[in-house]
Amino acid sequence: MRAIAYRVSQGLRRNRLGEAITLTVVVALVGGMVLALVAGASRTLTAPDRYARWRGAVYDVSLQQSNGKPRTAEVAALPAVGTLRMATFVFGGLRRPNGDDVEEALVFAGSQEATGTLLVVGREPDPSVPGEFVASRAFVRSTGARLGDHFEGAALTQEQADQNGFDAVEPEGPTWSATLVGVFDGPSGIEDPHSAAVFPPSLLGIGDIGVSQSVGLLALRPGSTIADLRRQLDALPEGADFSLDRADWVPAGVRAAVQAQGEGLAIVAAIVALAAVVVLGQILGRQVRPTERELDGLRAVGFTDRQIVGDAVGRAAVPVVVGSLLAAVVAVGVSGSFPLGFVRRIEPHLGLRFDALAQGAGGLVLAAVLIAWVATARLVGDRKRGEAPRLRPVDRVAPRLRPASAGTGLRFALTRGARERGGVAGSLASLIVVVGLLVAALTFGLNLDRLLDQPPRFGFNFDAGLGQGGEAVPADVRAALVADHDVAAVTLYDNVTATVGAAAFSLTAMEPVTGTLVPELLSGRPLGSGDEILLGRVTAHKLGRGIGDEVTVSGDAGSVTYRVVGLAVVPSVEGGEGLGQGGVVTLAGLHRLVPDATLGTAAIRFRPGAPPGTADRLSRALGVGIGLPGPPSVIVDLVRVRSIPYVVAGVLALLVLLSLSHQLILSVTRRRRDIAVLRAVGAPRRFVAGVVHWQASTFSAAVLVVAVPLGLAAGRTVFLAFVDHLGGLDDLATPLALVAAAAAAILVLANVAASVPARRARRISPARLLSEE
Repeated sequence: MRAIAYRVSQGLRRNRLGEAITLTVVVALVGGMVLALVAGASRTLTAPDRYARWRGAVYDVSLQQSNGKPRTAEVAALPAVGTLRMATFVFGGLRRPNGDDVEEALVFAGSQEATGTLLVVGREPDPSVPGEFVASRAFVRSTGARLGDHFEGAALTQEQADQNGFDAVEPEGPTWSATLVGVFDGPSGIEDPHSAAVFPPSLLGIGDIGVSQSVGLLALRPGSTIADLRRQLDALPEGADFSLDRADWVPAGVRAAVQAQGEGLAIVAAIVALAAVVVLGQILGRQVRPTERELDGLRAVGFTDRQIVGDAVGRAAVPVVVGSLLAAVVAVGVSGSFPLGFVRRIEPHLGLRFDALAQGAGGLVLAAVLIAWVATARLVGDRKRGEAPRLRPVDRVAPRLRPASAGTGLRFALTRGARERGGVAGSLASLIVVVGLLVAALTFGLNLDRLLDQPPRFGFNFDAGLGQGGEAVPADVRAALVADHDVAAVTLYDNVTATVGAAAFSLTAMEPVTGTLVPELLSGRPLGSGDEILLGRVTAHKLGRGIGDEVTVSGDAGSVTYRVVGLAVVPSVEGGEGLGQGGVVTLAGLHRLVPDATLGTAAIRFRPGAPPGTADRLSRALGVGIGLPGPPSVIVDLVRVRSIPYVVAGVLALLVLLSLSHQLILSVTRRRRDIAVLRAVGAPRRFVAGVVHWQASTFSAAVLVVAVPLGLAAGRTVFLAFVDHLGGLDDLATPLALVAAAAAAILVLANVAASVPARRARRISPARLLSEE
């Protein structure tokens, strides 16, 4: 007995160094991935606040003037105002000297600082030179312009702007020569990616130039408050044209977009962390679990059960602790990759970053969880110690399978050896969790793609629109649309801001002109009269209203009560957010609230098979701009993070491969007595290799049979809750082809992973296998 114990102890000493190094590397790499994602999520979520602190508290209030010429001097003279910067939107455009228009370039007069941006290249325009301007990075990228380049500017008159907006055929206002002298950038460019050019305020003095709203930032005088400023503005003529809010270098829309990406990364980190703990815990638990032979030797030298558990935990502790520390180093090493995408534009300090909470404390938490997992697994495993049951369903099925290697592989996959401690339930359960999460991620990702790629799901159930920014759609334009053979349906829209209680409420009015083009219904029925309303699902939840309830909306004509007849996906038109926000009424219903309201937008659906250039043809024929408005901001934010479910699936697939590989390699090592017996009774090498491959296939199939239905159900449940929160269409697709491809890939990868232990089992002689036993 002492000789056996001696051989065991020597064997343990020989094997443990390599085992410890391997486990340390695995923990460092997997743990580093987890900590990097956690730190990346933290860095993303905190970027807006860190950017704001970096810029400093220069301004206190953001100001918006809803219409008319900018009243900069009046506002600057108020007692509560210290420093004021304003910029006014101009109904104008730029073209190059060769006559080419600069498409989609917005023109402002005032200070670019009023938009919350920084001058990053060049200089400020000379206030006395109306033609000098600074431009956004988007302008420079789209035009290829450089400092000193010249352009020609042209503007609509105020009358043209008031009557037709940008639908005016030819500008009748002044023209001017423009020179680029600087470039600006900042978070507001993320929220509004249009190219922009900002001229000095003196531009408005060169003639009759049409303008719209103005925006500004101001610093209050010491001792003044926003309430003081509000009272002073209200005392001005038409003071209600001004709205105020707390100044923030990062606009609310950008903060929401950053929040969406940060929360997405946090979800990825949480899922990957859960899967990583399950996989690493299983690997560590299997690796440090003593065999019956090792237990006999340890007990022979006087080890108690508690000491045996402590020995297993001690074997795991060194690679876990060292690996977790290295994981923190790995996470710091890749931290320069975060934040991702557009968020990098508001990261004040790019490069490597150490996050004491995410990377430091996170590494300690990872180590503690893994050690606790190993200790718990060993304690539970010791309580279940005993001989394997002699008769199982597997024992009945295995002898009937052909080829015979399939039956033996089934036994190896779903049972433990006679002298092997523990069972396969824990390994199966861990992989079921990880594969289930993988399938859920694919299910969520497919349905998210459908939401983003199919505009009717978020309210754009039309092909083109016209009239944004002007008055009512002219009667001749309506008649021409109805008569056009490529137009299947036309509906007119308008959007106003009202209130329900103390909260703002976006109300969209509609009037079908021809064909059937109405909001997508989620439940209930279409509108039938002026006292009925459709609510977006998000707004319905906020107001606590359902079908059959009443909603009282306040507007220009006082308060009006509507009856809810359905929930719908609200179109995003005339500046309304749409999707799940606000409500929809008929034109008669809007007139109850705003008597002089007109419908200034036409939504157009083309007939099936209409030529691709139909929108351009109509635009030229009618002399008005035709296109699609920008999607709701929440959809823009989701487009930026749409790859996250597939990133999760990819990471989980790697963890599945890691766990399967370790399971198979260790199984061949623990089953060497059985393999030696097979070889001794004459089983050919190919048979033994086939057993290992059948074991890999059977084990993977058993996992897939349980994990796929669970993952599909989980993915559908999570996406339903998600789309309910948005207010979009909630019919779901099941990614059968995608899941089938993933399942086939797992089976193939399992057999690829099995090739290494199969080769070893095929080549090692029975005598050597038995000597290792």
